Amino acid sequence: MSADEDQAWLEALAGRRAATPASASTQEAHALRALVQTQTPQVAAAAPEIDPAREAALIARARAEGLLPRRAAPPRAWRSRFVSRPALAAAAVATLAIAVAVTRYLSPPAETLRGGLQTVRLEARDPQALRQELIQELRAAGVRVSGYEQFGRIGIDADLPQPLTPQVRDILARHGIPVPGDAALVVVITASGER
Repeated sequence: MSADEDQAWLEALAGRRAATPASASTQEAHALRALVQTQTPQVAAAAPEIDPAREAALIARARAEGLLPRRAAPPRAWRSRFVSRPALAAAAVATLAIAVAVTRYLSPPAETLRGGLQTVRLEARDPQALRQELIQELRAAGVRVSGYEQFGRIGIDADLPQPLTPQVRDILARHGIPVPGDAALVVVITASGER
């Protein structure tokens, strides 16, 4: 059969009349259509409604016949038979300890420490006066600086601007302070001849 004949057969089966005269294949399609239309559809019976009592009776009967396993023991009885309360408590404590350890390991540190912090040591006849001079000069250059005296040591802490300004470079050079690798400057001033 050609494609045109196939199309004519499908049109006849669909009940459409073709403009071309009826051929043997289209007559066959019309006969098939007539036969299909004479058939009465069979409707399936309506499904019964759910009956919990009937279901329970069927399950009980299946258990009695050995088709279903007997009811399992309640979970609590199973747990108490294999695991004791102290064992459960120990498992809970161990789980909590592991969770805390993993959380501490994975969380970032609360504070960031500066690496490579170097302390510059200077000697002066009057350490107090040199400290005040450094504080005044650096503050005039716009540097945040603070002086300290701890354990008998006198010094300054400063946060230098990055990149260093020419004015700050001049102050550091004038006092013989090397340029630090980062923005932190720590200077300890001792009296001449003291270490």
